[in-house]
Amino acid sequence: MTGQSVTARPLGEIAAPGSAEEALFWLRDILGTVAPRDPRTRRLGERRYRLELLAECLDRDTFLLVTSWLGSEAVPAITSKQAYADDLRLWAGVARELGGHERLFVGAITPGIIETWTKTQKAQGKAGRTINRRLSVLTALTEYAKWRTKDPQLVTPVTKHDRIKIDPRDETTATPILEVPEFQAVINAADTPQQALVPVLIYTLAGRVTECCTAQIYQVKELNGERVLDLRRKGGKGRAFPLPARLYDLIAVAVDGRTSGALLVDDEGREMDRHAVDRLLTRLGRRAGVMPGRDLTPHVLRASKLTHMHDAGTRVEEIQEYADHAAVTTTLGYIRRRDGGALKAKHAAAAVAVYDHLVDRFATPRSTP
Repeated sequence: MTGQSVTARPLGEIAAPGSAEEALFWLRDILGTVAPRDPRTRRLGERRYRLELLAECLDRDTFLLVTSWLGSEAVPAITSKQAYADDLRLWAGVARELGGHERLFVGAITPGIIETWTKTQKAQGKAGRTINRRLSVLTALTEYAKWRTKDPQLVTPVTKHDRIKIDPRDETTATPILEVPEFQAVINAADTPQQALVPVLIYTLAGRVTECCTAQIYQVKELNGERVLDLRRKGGKGRAFPLPARLYDLIAVAVDGRTSGALLVDDEGREMDRHAVDRLLTRLGRRAGVMPGRDLTPHVLRASKLTHMHDAGTRVEEIQEYADHAAVTTTLGYIRRRDGGALKAKHAAAAVAVYDHLVDRFATPRSTP
């Protein structure tokens, strides 16, 4: 690493004496690696540590601020830390292109830059949720900087007028759902117990992919005579999930006598990360013939489980607790489409009853549902 690099920095500038090196390398490993894409050729480069890339595109004070921010409980989830790091690199590119700044610093992105960038993103057809998420990163960093520096003059450049209005009932961008027979076809497409455990575990727990990838064998234990999985959920929240006997049996076969390591491994015994899970589910989905033209993702399995719970008459509050959603509105985003479809079908059928006999001469033979 050269220049303003992670290892070249004086350790005293990064953390308290005696713990600086550990803290720095802990954050480096938490943020992980990424293959940066060349902005001109769009080709992926070699994989590098996110923290190293941040050190190269942020100015000194901002780098120290960001390491403090991403290493704190202000950003509790590992996936959020990684996404924020990637978005900050994006904003560094915006600051360089639209603001002429060699490195990103708090205040480099002005309201005028936000307006130009937002319009460009919309013109390129970028999803509104993606635009809003990236804007939120700037707001969150500014708020943390304001708290950390005690400078009341720091104000986020993002206003409510910059954010894209999102229709929560927009079904065109909603996560697709597998029906029960389709999910069963995915399980049937697995060749090994290790492959089958991946969709089964994610679906059963309605789990997030990172939660399931980090689940370890030692976390399967007996509690009050019941087999449970101590799952570490988003935000570091611990949850004990009772394991149905059939799932426990599958786990026992899949771990194949191992006493340590991750629950989810591939057929060669390598621990699976979210990318390996994505690749496996894509293969199983295509082999099963579900979701033509789209990849099967862990989020589809999570949404499917929560929707199936709703179909079975489970109260929304119970679904919210099972999914570990902080707000019930998040839960409703998974199940409202089912209710909406039933209501639309009901009202459309009522409309047909009004004119049914009048269109027989035009609509014969009758179509059957």
